[in-house]
Amino acid sequence: MLPPAVLRQLYVQGSLTNTPEGVSFKLRNSLAPATVVGVEVAVDGQKVPSDKVFIIAGGQKRGVSELASVGQKFNVRDEVTILLQGLSLSPGAHKIDIKAKTKEWGELVFDVTDMLK
Repeated sequence: MLPPAVLRQLYVQGSLTNTPEGVSFKLRNSLAPATVVGVEVAVDGQKVPSDKVFIIAGGQKRGVSELASVGQKFNVRDEVTILLQGLSLSPGAHKIDIKAKTKEWGELVFDVTDMLK
C-alpha cells in the first residue's frame, strides 16, 4: 500500500468548487498507471452515497457503481474530476477522505484539506 503522504500528490489543490450539479474536485495522476474499480468519498466526516459520486474523464461522466464492471484507466498525467452530485459546501476549509480501489495497487486511502473557492 502506498503511504497517504504520497497519495496526497494525486489531489489538485485549489480544485474544490461548488458547481450547478454539486461539489467537484480534481485528481491528477503523477505516480503510476492504475485501473480504478471503486471510489468512496467522505466530506467533513460524512460519507457521500455511492450513487451521488461520479468520475468525469475524457468528457465522459460515469457513476462509481459502474467502475466495478468496467474500470477507469488512470494513466500518468491523466486528470479526472470527481463530482459529488447534489452537495453544496460553504466557503472555507473542508476535509475530503478518498478511498480508491485499483486493480494494480489495491486500496488507496488518503485525505486532504482544501479551501472552497
